[in-house]
Amino acid sequence: MIQLSSGPLTITVAQLGAELQSVTDAQGRDWLWNGDPAIWAGRSPLLFPVIGKHPGGQVLIDGERYPIKSHGVARTSPFQLTAQDDISCTLRLSDNDETRQAYPFAFALDMTYRLEGAALTLTARIANTGDTPMPFCFGYHPAFLWPLPEGDGLPHRIRLRNGASPSHLRLGADGQRAPDIHPSAFVDGVLTLDHTLFVDDALIIAEGAGHHIWYGADGLPGIAVDFPDMPHLGIWTKPNGPFICIEPWHGLPSPPDPDEPLDRRTGVILLAPGAATELLMTLTFGVPWRG
Repeated sequence: MIQLSSGPLTITVAQLGAELQSVTDAQGRDWLWNGDPAIWAGRSPLLFPVIGKHPGGQVLIDGERYPIKSHGVARTSPFQLTAQDDISCTLRLSDNDETRQAYPFAFALDMTYRLEGAALTLTARIANTGDTPMPFCFGYHPAFLWPLPEGDGLPHRIRLRNGASPSHLRLGADGQRAPDIHPSAFVDGVLTLDHTLFVDDALIIAEGAGHHIWYGADGLPGIAVDFPDMPHLGIWTKPNGPFICIEPWHGLPSPPDPDEPLDRRTGVILLAPGAATELLMTLTFGVPWRG
């Protein structure tokens, strides 16, 4: 485990999947789900180069089908630590024999965690180190406690700074994105969390969520989530799970059509040979809703 501390926050990060494992503040409050495998073993997996499941467990790339796990190759791959100081670290995943069986591209994924006071910034830098254009999706998947440390028994809400009430998509029984568009679960930018919202799996917001949200119980310290580079948002928990996942994405899960190639996926990034891009998310802990 890699441990970083800014004073107000202490985090741990695992080299497996470069996955955030814990977030604790100076008052000893835990903010991140603990990954109990009896419920859901994830804590904050990285989704690359796909989001969600694919028909038959295969993704279509350049006319060939490749077996790929749900959410891709990053979350189950060991990363190498390339830099570390008291408040930051960078871990790298490069393509290898195992990743190329599922995703036939040369790449480098550098994941940086940096603390600044009560804020944690995650930066994913994806580089195409090969000689052909590289399509990919990317997503963050942090799971926060529900209820939060001081909010037991109180309603918890997700608030969109833009005040919008965006419609959403759902996943079908096979785990692929269904085509039906559902009316918004938000009212003037506010989603009051209830487990009945997730009987049919995740809420998938393809557009309109903006780039800043707040999660918590009104009047109490919560979590601000900023995702300036990510146009899509997933919200999910297990049935009656004691956590809520707030997931900024660049790209959407696969539709049930097995013949849709990855490079045609909604929100896919097509990176030229030698090019790189960065996708950021900042989490600020212990802050009230400020509108």
